[in-house]
Amino acid sequence: MALALLLAMVAVPAHAATASKPEIINGTPSSPGTYSFLVALLDTQRYSSQGAFQAQFCGGTLTTATTIVTAAHCVVDQKSGAHTQPAAVLVGLGRSLKDASLRVVPVSSVTVHPAYSISTGDNDVAVLTLTSPQTDITPLTPVSSGDAPSVDAAGNHVQVVGWGTISIFSKSFPDSFRVGELVLLPSATCGQGQNTTVNGVSFIAYNPGEANPTTMLCAVGTTGTGAIIDSCSGDSGGPLIYGDGANAKLVGIVSWGLNCATRHPGVYTRVTAMSDFLISTGALASMAPPVVQAAPLNERIRVLFPSTQANATFTSFTASAVQVGTGLTSQCSAAPSPTQLAASCEIPDLVNGAQYSVTATATTASGTTAPSTPTLVTPAALPEAGRIDRVTITRHRIAVTVTESQSSTRLLALRVACLPVAGGAGFSAKVINGKAVLKKLPNGDYSCAVTARNAAGTSRGFAELVTISA
Repeated sequence: MALALLLAMVAVPAHAATASKPEIINGTPSSPGTYSFLVALLDTQRYSSQGAFQAQFCGGTLTTATTIVTAAHCVVDQKSGAHTQPAAVLVGLGRSLKDASLRVVPVSSVTVHPAYSISTGDNDVAVLTLTSPQTDITPLTPVSSGDAPSVDAAGNHVQVVGWGTISIFSKSFPDSFRVGELVLLPSATCGQGQNTTVNGVSFIAYNPGEANPTTMLCAVGTTGTGAIIDSCSGDSGGPLIYGDGANAKLVGIVSWGLNCATRHPGVYTRVTAMSDFLISTGALASMAPPVVQAAPLNERIRVLFPSTQANATFTSFTASAVQVGTGLTSQCSAAPSPTQLAASCEIPDLVNGAQYSVTATATTASGTTAPSTPTLVTPAALPEAGRIDRVTITRHRIAVTVTESQSSTRLLALRVACLPVAGGAGFSAKVINGKAVLKKLPNGDYSCAVTARNAAGTSRGFAELVTISA
């Protein structure tokens, strides 16, 4: 990008005048109570003397109760490279910059992506940390690297919001933010020189060296009459939003463009490429893959998933088994249960004696993790251990009834085993006529399951959480 951060979206220190018409550039007015995660970056000195409307210079997104994601060029001097000090910027939360109830919060730290380039615009992202959490506002979660390529695929419909100028010909700024409906363009248009057409309007591509499709997204919008919808000066740092309602995510950050509402697309920071930085600053929860266990069974594999891991709370899991040599893939999925120490599912219709590479992914509110480390598992003619059907606790005694275990050969042993969650020696008892009794268990939480053994080996059924607190 030879002209670096071009005038179209570069941060402007103050608004020049009140909006003359209710549009972003050919966008639409916002509605009260919407996009509450959108924030205005305010120059501290100008705010104290002239108020928020004149002090607003960029936008940003509340991604957690204490973090704001914005563009790096909003807080980096484009000539000297100096970073804005926290005391020099305030964060405004509210729809109208002229509203007396606009909430203004100080900033405790400013962190710029270490690989941000003024000359190319690569990695145009920064995170501001607030001095106090904003717990009454629902944040907009950034998409993660695990969400690519589905969320930032060409053709996806997205929205941009901000207080930027609404006029191509002059700096005419609204006091209430505006909304623009856009569509994501192919990577070939965003740095590979391939022009594209949207709703009959042709757009000029950026060539290699002008835009980087690895770290940037290009997006445009058009009205029914063919007018171009675009973000502009003052919108920098604001959100590009994918999805609606509770499913909405931060997919891009307003970065730069060649003027406004021209045949050159607007350019946005690609958020899926910024996951490591956002995680390191606390603006995105850790998306480490789940640590899973895979156990062989008769013509199937049972996969166990933890309910939580690190800073992420998993909402669902998907396991895949790829047969070594053939590449045939089978899957199963599961969701955590409050009564189980681990979620689980079984991948069926596998070949005994064949080797399978098992991996798993998990989803959180932040997106989908990368696959877990592969585990090699070989199904065998193991028994299918039954489930615990009912547990009766009498002080330190557990009486258990179980469903029937299945085996293609004679069962050699059938027991209920309870392992202390905190670690240590376990307790077990034989299953006789579908029942087992375990005695003298100390207080604590136990992972209890049926174990069944035949000539091929031992299998363990689904674990249930049992608590002794007598």
